[in-house]
Amino acid sequence: MNAHLAGHAGIGASVRRVEDHRFVTGAGRFTANRSPDGLAHAVFVRSPFAHARVASLDLAAAASSQGVLSVFDGRMLLEAGLRPLPYAPMLKRRDGAAMSPPPRLALAAEVVRFVGEAVACVIAETEWQALDAAEKIAIDWEPLDAVADVAAAAASNAVGVNAAAPDNVCGWYEHGDAEAVREAFEIAIHRVPIELVNNRLIAHALEPRAAVAEWDGARLTLTTACQMPQLCRQHLAHILPELAPENIRVIVRDIGGSFGAKTFIYPEYVAVAHAARRLCRPVSWVATRTEAFLSDCHGRDHRSIAELALDADLRFTALRVRTHANVGAYLSFLGAVIPTISGSKPLAGVYRIPSLHLQVGTVLTHTAPVEAYRGAGRPEAIYLLERLIDKAARALDVDPVDLRRRNMIGARELPYVSAMGETYDSGDFPRVMDAALAAADWNGFPSRQKIAAQHGRLAGRGMAYFIESTGAANPVESSQIVVTETEVTVFSGTQNMGQGLETSYAQIVVERLGVPMDQVRIVQGDTDQVPRGGGSGGSRSLFIGGAAIAAACDDLIAQAREDAPRANAIDWFELSRARGGPLLAEGKVKVAAFSWPNGCHVCEVEIDRETGEVKVTRFTAVDDVGVVVNPMIVHGQTHGGIAQGVGQALMEHIRHDPADGQLVTGSLMDYALPRALDLPMLEVQTDERSPCTTNPLGAKGAGEGGTIGSPPAVVNAILDALAGYGVAHLDMPITAEKIWRVMRRKPERAP
Repeated sequence: MNAHLAGHAGIGASVRRVEDHRFVTGAGRFTANRSPDGLAHAVFVRSPFAHARVASLDLAAAASSQGVLSVFDGRMLLEAGLRPLPYAPMLKRRDGAAMSPPPRLALAAEVVRFVGEAVACVIAETEWQALDAAEKIAIDWEPLDAVADVAAAAASNAVGVNAAAPDNVCGWYEHGDAEAVREAFEIAIHRVPIELVNNRLIAHALEPRAAVAEWDGARLTLTTACQMPQLCRQHLAHILPELAPENIRVIVRDIGGSFGAKTFIYPEYVAVAHAARRLCRPVSWVATRTEAFLSDCHGRDHRSIAELALDADLRFTALRVRTHANVGAYLSFLGAVIPTISGSKPLAGVYRIPSLHLQVGTVLTHTAPVEAYRGAGRPEAIYLLERLIDKAARALDVDPVDLRRRNMIGARELPYVSAMGETYDSGDFPRVMDAALAAADWNGFPSRQKIAAQHGRLAGRGMAYFIESTGAANPVESSQIVVTETEVTVFSGTQNMGQGLETSYAQIVVERLGVPMDQVRIVQGDTDQVPRGGGSGGSRSLFIGGAAIAAACDDLIAQAREDAPRANAIDWFELSRARGGPLLAEGKVKVAAFSWPNGCHVCEVEIDRETGEVKVTRFTAVDDVGVVVNPMIVHGQTHGGIAQGVGQALMEHIRHDPADGQLVTGSLMDYALPRALDLPMLEVQTDERSPCTTNPLGAKGAGEGGTIGSPPAVVNAILDALAGYGVAHLDMPITAEKIWRVMRRKPERAP
């Protein structure tokens, strides 16, 4: 039973991901692969307007089309008793009133509020028959004025999205002492302001959203790609009339990427569930790429004004921030929580900031709802802070590294309560920063800059230090282990969606129990087998879900010790055989709600003087994610996060026409994603010398840091390269065209 029996497959080993074999051999089990007998197909009719009234909707021609089984609209769903999709009402309006978003129905009944909102659903024997019938639905639209930009929506004369929120601000969040900050700014020697945009993004996973609903006369089974199947079941029970949670089964198979966009329930899932229940036939829907751009939840989209106060010794004395966060036309489940309660936690960064005042308004617009996107509010907060610090360094003519070091919290000061009231339990931020600068050869940059100049290119370097909160407001998780004569089966309420949990969890079992890796099976994503659990989100899986698995292993060991006097040595499978049945154990943990991964990212870029094209030439990241279970997986997660962060910095942007709210980046012809050639070979390291002190594994969460540290590092590097042009700020995405225009508008100054 000792861990050494497992060889090199336990905690700390770079074991190849066990789930990858089925993916590379074509044996993945995705939602769209589910094809029960009698499967019917759903197609949705969507609004071509960002804001319009549905004057009339004629379904007759569609209903009589060949192969059509059912056609229904939003009014029919209301008559059937379906309730609106839920959201977390964790904020109030500024006047203290309850939050005021419009109710979101599975199908809009009277008014549509964004391009792509579904108003009708056709169910047919084949997808092509459903598509043909959908074109026969006659809709009389009354177009209305629309507002898509968050700043415009928050203006006093803006078009309203919902009558209950006349100023379009459906929720308000405020933290800190406004008077103390005002006084600090009055006596400050230096005040540095910044106004910036955090651009809207789409997750764009390899696997589009999909759902298959089945009804057996008593129970509903929904197969879908969802990060939180247990919560999905609760939401379905809330929305669908006369259906208790125990009469709903949610199955999640393999997920081809999520990045937060598949966390909660979507209107289409409700519609196909209703159809399957009504028809007593299984019903399937798979989104097209166009539907994904139109109706997937988007991410980011903030407009912020911030100011940093410093004293004569360049110590930070106060920070104030005002943000308008675009939440779209409706509140997704955590749409208002992400930019406020969740995203604000790391706003003070790793710095001593005595006083801070934050105000965030969640603003309704005529756009698709905004939800969690990898990082979920923390990238926005760190981007603002790290851009502001770099701007301060340039404005005050001090080295950006020195300015950070001067204000950085030291290892001996931990645990440290930040200006946001959050307790950082562990870390050594100066050590991690020094390691990143050394790995990036920070001091060798001038020679590389000269070589770039000889080839007609501008070179720049930038850095950013991030800290983030990973976890959940309810940090409770349980796990069950069953040992038979041949296998160890682990049941976990978290959810694998590509981050390698089947491998990492198995490694914990290998470490604790000493069993072979190939005899460990991880079960997730089935509410019948795992009825309780918090799913996965906020990088909570390992340090909460993994801790529960470790606790279950410990429970199993404690039980086995009772048999120790009767056996000198026996393995788990022999013990199960000797007992005449499976060994059962359960582990339940409650850990600190959040852990605090952190790290330093360093980027170098070169800019073509003639075209403005940016090339990332070097990128280095040193992250403290606590104890690392599988270095290969952690590095892979960091690589992916950096790629997404570089994409946001340089090219990705969901854009709407400001005049009518039309989506103008509705395909990959218009929306650019980073490719392999857009990135250099990434240098990624981890520092494990400061394990988390608030959970038994010592892990801190590692899935999102890449998206948090990379955007400010890239942007800081670009602005460093453009220093000769006197450019203090450019908003993301910093495209070649933006740079080309700046270089031609402002003559270059001598260095």
